[in-house]
Amino acid sequence: MAPSNQLAPDALPPGFATVQQIVEGDHKTGVFINSMGVIIDVQEPRATKGSDWKSTIRIYDKSVEDNDESSLTINIFLPQKDMPKPARGDFVVLLRLKIQKRGFGDISLLTHRESGIYLFTGGKIPRPPADASPAFTLSTSRVKRALSKAELAHIPFSYHGLDKTRIPTEFEFETRLIQSRNFKEKFSELKDLKDGTFYDLLVYIVRTYDSGDKLSLWVSDFTENQGFYHHEYKGPNTALVQEGDPYGSCSKLTKELPATSSWEGPFGKRSMQVTCYDNHAEAIRNGSGAGKGHWVMLKNVQVKYGQNGANLEGYLRGDRQYGESKVNMVLLDSHEDPETMDSRLYRALERKRAYERSLKAQKKQIDDAAAAGQKRKSDALTGAKPLSGAKLSRREKRARQKNAQNAQNAQNAQNAQNVQQPETSVSAQKMNPQVKCENHTKPTSPLTDVLTKAFADLDIEGEEVKLPMPFTNLNYRVNVRVTNFSPPDILQFAVPKKTSEYDVLEDDGDSDSSSGMEDEDAATDFSSWEWRFALELEDSTPDIKQRERVWVVVDNQSAQCLVNLDATDLRRDAETLDLLRQRMFLLWGNLEEKKLEQRQEAKKVNQFRKGDPPPPDSSDNEGDGKNKDKEDFDSKVSNLPFNCCIRQYGIKVRESDPTKADAGNNKRWERVYGLFGTKIVED
Repeated sequence: MAPSNQLAPDALPPGFATVQQIVEGDHKTGVFINSMGVIIDVQEPRATKGSDWKSTIRIYDKSVEDNDESSLTINIFLPQKDMPKPARGDFVVLLRLKIQKRGFGDISLLTHRESGIYLFTGGKIPRPPADASPAFTLSTSRVKRALSKAELAHIPFSYHGLDKTRIPTEFEFETRLIQSRNFKEKFSELKDLKDGTFYDLLVYIVRTYDSGDKLSLWVSDFTENQGFYHHEYKGPNTALVQEGDPYGSCSKLTKELPATSSWEGPFGKRSMQVTCYDNHAEAIRNGSGAGKGHWVMLKNVQVKYGQNGANLEGYLRGDRQYGESKVNMVLLDSHEDPETMDSRLYRALERKRAYERSLKAQKKQIDDAAAAGQKRKSDALTGAKPLSGAKLSRREKRARQKNAQNAQNAQNAQNAQNVQQPETSVSAQKMNPQVKCENHTKPTSPLTDVLTKAFADLDIEGEEVKLPMPFTNLNYRVNVRVTNFSPPDILQFAVPKKTSEYDVLEDDGDSDSSSGMEDEDAATDFSSWEWRFALELEDSTPDIKQRERVWVVVDNQSAQCLVNLDATDLRRDAETLDLLRQRMFLLWGNLEEKKLEQRQEAKKVNQFRKGDPPPPDSSDNEGDGKNKDKEDFDSKVSNLPFNCCIRQYGIKVRESDPTKADAGNNKRWERVYGLFGTKIVED
């Protein structure tokens, strides 16, 4: 009988999960978990897009020792110099690894920035009750702790109580290792596909079509292949192609679907039809999550010319080696960490973004040309004389030249050097002690200086010219008080986060997101929230006659600093809402209370004015818009001035007037201000 202070071989230390519990889905994907086991397979490290390399190991433990097909795969991302080099039968302890499941693939574990890997030489692990310390060889831990005495003491029980017949021989282990090192890459981009070959493909699903006995996918990786069918864009509502199979190689499929349907892209020879049979089609039908708009890895796809002999097609059939249970499709996550993302997916995302930008510009040219044709036709009917092609070209050339000059001006503004802020004499003044900001030793600036437009000194052909800049990249410390906020309801200060599949890509300086504009195609994630509100600040610098006001944006990061809270759904999270309201009260005093009273009074007055519209929810001047009303409202608000940091910067906004599009490409620069480095502190 084992001593009472010793664990049985199959009883893991607290906080650990067995291999069986993990692979059978007892724990949710995405959570972090601890485990341990004996190594039975290792794949050589390979370079990834980022600084980390990737290696894969497989382990088993007592819970699955009788099931030769059950093991746990560990995907390790580390710098090459830190990669563990385990031998067959070595023991590994894993701390804080992430559970993941891709598409139809098995559950596996993935290292994270806070993961720990502890390696022990199998042949040196002593028998219990001694602990495993003498066998310890390597730690690649990013966890801020060493293994506990209980964990070290359990390893001998786990190792020596295990049936080791599943550990491969030295020859088998080395053979697999060499095979992983010399693996013949079947992967190919669509542009390189050739007739009569099997490939692994990383593709984006454009469309799916189910004909009952098989299922067809239209896929693309946004490269072009001359063997593909050509989808042509001819203008709005004219891009019509045959649904499912435009060249008629699958007669059953086309009979059950409309003859024509709008093709949304990608256009050109960028898409290939892949017909899925057997378990592959069934897996897609049965809620795999793979469908239109998803990235997938398709393995062992046969590529050959279809029945018409003119276009390449793909065929995904059952795998004879593994039987019908094997599904050669893996669902990929285009939102994962770029450091661990498959470099091939990263490059495909870059191509997709570049294609969509190019298509947007081309569509505009075609649509504008079509609109111009309609205009000329209308002019002919009314007797108006249309502009000649030469005049149109000259006009467009002048607009391009002006836009180019404006773009250069904006670039000069971005490169302008920060000017020294003037020191303002500050009289004795009672400041809000519960608001702190960065750079408190720097002098404050009055808002008049902040709002004054700057000029760049340019030398044009030997002549000095002062050019007004649309904005400057400057930081300020100001003395202000809050006079308004937006949205008017504090419940709306947190919003669902909008995400885009391009978030993982490095900014190339020409994206809407980089310029402060929202991505039109971004998806709303209701499981993730972010702060988004604005404050109107009034200059509280002593001894000044004109008290300027300015609206400042409080983005998610600045708000986290300001209130020391993470954004949530405030309509469902009463605790966070109460904390937010308490902390904002320390900043703006009774402002929220007075705004609420004002809205209630306006609502009562409006009840007696039949036919009048209700008062607006939010405006710079709430009430009837008269200065007296605003002055009366301001006199009722009681709050203390405070020091804060604000920054001036520019964002690109759409501009239909070419003469005002100083940011180029139908966009202009707009000057905005944002709060940063300011924090509310509680007693």
